[in-house]
Amino acid sequence: MSDASRPRPSISLAPLRGITVAAFRRLHAERFGGVDYAVAPFIPLVAGARVMPKLLADVLPEACGAVRTVPQVIGKDPAALRVMAQALQDLGYAEMNLNCGCPWKMVARKGRGSGLPENEDDFLRMLEAGCEAMPDGFSIKIRLGMKTKDTLARLAPRIAEHPLKEIAVHPRTGVQMYEGDVDLDAFAAVLPILPMPVVYNGDVRTLADYARIVVRFPGLAGVMIGRGLVADPALGESIRVWEDGGRGEVKTPPRDPARVAAFAAELYATYRATLCGPSPVLGRMKELWGHLHVYFEDGPARLRAVQRSRSFADYERAVNGLGTSAIR
Repeated sequence: MSDASRPRPSISLAPLRGITVAAFRRLHAERFGGVDYAVAPFIPLVAGARVMPKLLADVLPEACGAVRTVPQVIGKDPAALRVMAQALQDLGYAEMNLNCGCPWKMVARKGRGSGLPENEDDFLRMLEAGCEAMPDGFSIKIRLGMKTKDTLARLAPRIAEHPLKEIAVHPRTGVQMYEGDVDLDAFAAVLPILPMPVVYNGDVRTLADYARIVVRFPGLAGVMIGRGLVADPALGESIRVWEDGGRGEVKTPPRDPARVAAFAAELYATYRATLCGPSPVLGRMKELWGHLHVYFEDGPARLRAVQRSRSFADYERAVNGLGTSAIR
C-alpha cells in the first residue's frame, strides 16, 4: 500500500499527570487541534460499590469540552475496575484505558502501572475484566517491562487473546523512566504478535521524530505524544499538514511564539479562576514550563524565573513579554 492510500495514523495526547488535565486538553483542542483524541491522566481504582465523584472530576464531559477523551485508570483489582467502568459508562463513556506502564517506584512496587504485567495472573484478570466491562472500548498502555525488556514479548500471545480496542506501547522499561533510548527493535519484535491496533508512544518531540516512526512502522494505528505536544502545542497541526500533503519533505515548521504564549496565558487565567490560591496554580504552571520552555529562545531563563515564583505577581513578572522574543 502506498503512503498516499494508507490510512493516516491517529494522533493522541498522552496522559501527563498534573499537566494534561481537562483545562489543558480543552484549551489545546480549541487553540491548536491536530489531535484526534486525548487520554486523560489516570484515575486510581478504589475498593467499594461506587466511585467517589471527586475521582471523576477531570473526565466530566462538561470539563473536557469537544475533544474526544479516553479516561485512564490504574490499579490491579478486577472488581474495582468493573465498578469504575460502570461509573464511566454512566457519564456517557464507551472507552477506558488501563495504565500498565507508569514507571514510578511508589506505583510499580504495589503491582500497579508497569508493575502490573510482572504478575501475569493479575494482569490477565484485569484484561478479562476490562474487556467484559467495556466491550469494544477497552485499551491498555504498556511498556516493554518493569526491569527487563522481555515482559511484553512474553505476554504478547496472551494479550492477543483479548479483544482490546488498541494497545499503546512505550518501548522502554519502567526502571528507565523516561531516560535512555527507546528500543525500536524490541517494539518491532512484538508488532507481529499483537493483532489489535497498535499505537506507538515515546520520544516523539518533532515532526521529524514522527516521520521516522511512521515510515519505519507503516502499519501503526496511531502515535501517542505527550511531552512533545506540551513542549510544542502546534506539533499535532504540523503532523496533520505533513500527512495531508502526502508525506513530502520533512521541514522544520515555522513557530508562532505569540500564539503559544497566549495559550499559556489562557491556561494560567483558567487555573486562577478554578483553583484555590497561588500554590496549586503555580504548581500547574511550573509543571507546564518544565516542558514548554524549550519553545522559546529565552526559555531557560524564563523557566528559572517561573520556578522561583512564590506569588502570582512573581509568575506574571517571569512571563512578562513572553512571545515577543525570538524563538529557537
